Amino acid sequence: MKPILIEDIVRAAGGTLLWGNAGAEVDHVIIDSREAAPGALFVPLIGERVDAHRFIPDVLEKGAACTFTSDAGIRGGSGAGIHVADTLQALQDLAAWYRNQFTLPVIGITGSVGKTTTKEMIAAVMDTKYKTVRTLRNLNSQIGLALMMFCLDDETEMAVYEMGISMPGEMDRLVDIARPETAVITNIGVSHIGNLGSRERICEEKGKIITNFSRQGKLYVCGNGDLREMSAACIPYGRCRGECETIYYGTEQDCLYYGDRIQTTEAGQRFIFHYPEGETEVRLSVMGIHNVNNAVAALALACQYDVPLEGAVRALADYQPIAMRGVVKEAHGVHIIDDTYNASPDSINSNLRALFDHSPSGGKIAVLADVLELGERSHELHEGIGRFIVEEAEQGRKLSLLVTMGEESRAVHDHVAASSDIPVVHCRDQEEAAQAVRTRMTEGDWILVKGSRGMHMDEVVERLTKE
Repeated sequence: MKPILIEDIVRAAGGTLLWGNAGAEVDHVIIDSREAAPGALFVPLIGERVDAHRFIPDVLEKGAACTFTSDAGIRGGSGAGIHVADTLQALQDLAAWYRNQFTLPVIGITGSVGKTTTKEMIAAVMDTKYKTVRTLRNLNSQIGLALMMFCLDDETEMAVYEMGISMPGEMDRLVDIARPETAVITNIGVSHIGNLGSRERICEEKGKIITNFSRQGKLYVCGNGDLREMSAACIPYGRCRGECETIYYGTEQDCLYYGDRIQTTEAGQRFIFHYPEGETEVRLSVMGIHNVNNAVAALALACQYDVPLEGAVRALADYQPIAMRGVVKEAHGVHIIDDTYNASPDSINSNLRALFDHSPSGGKIAVLADVLELGERSHELHEGIGRFIVEEAEQGRKLSLLVTMGEESRAVHDHVAASSDIPVVHCRDQEEAAQAVRTRMTEGDWILVKGSRGMHMDEVVERLTKE
């Protein structure tokens, strides 16, 4: 972050300086009081359980340069205090102002699943030519995206941001903050369908990422399955300030950029990337056709931003998944696929496909927990996962064991138990799930562990990998 004056913060946030020197500078922004240090702007957010305003005295005592406050009566003995009506809104307004100090290209990534991997692959490719800022950890929300703006500085040449939503109207604010000139929609599934109502509404809300696109704006949409027709019908193109060009990518040959001739190797998988000027072979160390789609998106963006394909392909070959997003861990003679960060019915099915692709040898065990926020369709969608498992088994891609955990995932268990001879176990908690696997796994097995973040399936992985 490049330093900014407190007087500029006051104007950007629409606030009032209660005390302190308007000419002093801030060089980083925090929401966690434990990170307080000289030069910090502290934004005390009001949560369901904690109002961070109570930490303001501690933050100032640690030398923070400035704090927001929605309490006009508060006074501090050091630093500076800025009164604002709403501290979250002030953070977002300041982030949008700070973003506007830069003219660099911003790529926004949204979609029901695959945002993080697509973002990481695109950023890895862009890093071969540009100094690139990318979304860190899970900072893709109303708070997180705002904080990511302050990672920009005068040396930044490119930014790649995840833009995640779960409620109507949230994309509007994210666009105001980040102002992407290029966007990628990875897919439209049923994540957060309980809040958004239908896939069509999900597509419309995520499609608002193109709001304010100029005539040069480009939208990349995965063109597999029904996504082409859905995006054409549901994306609100009227929000563009110019003519938004839509470019389809994927694994189907009618896409402008596509991958085919996909082969599984001991090291991962390889495919042929097709682009308007030719084709090239790509090797990945991660499995699953969903990762081919993600890599094709990254290479399509490389073409747009004149990144040499040779370096882009090499960057993808070196790509490794980040924690809890498909990381393979070796323990006790088995291979554990830790994809516990989050889940949707679509991503579970994709991960199951990848599980069968990992190796022709060894048993295949899936440990699946509830997918949350599916609303009234939860039972139907969980049963659909079970139906997918049975259909795969009928094609010769059969689990050697299915372990489920949670109230909603009982529908997965019940369907598989009733419709196949796959061994199934339903568990009450993480320890019971881990024990069910431990007592049945054999050397060489591949074990997929997945569920919504709120189900804490990383604890199952921890139990399976500990000595």
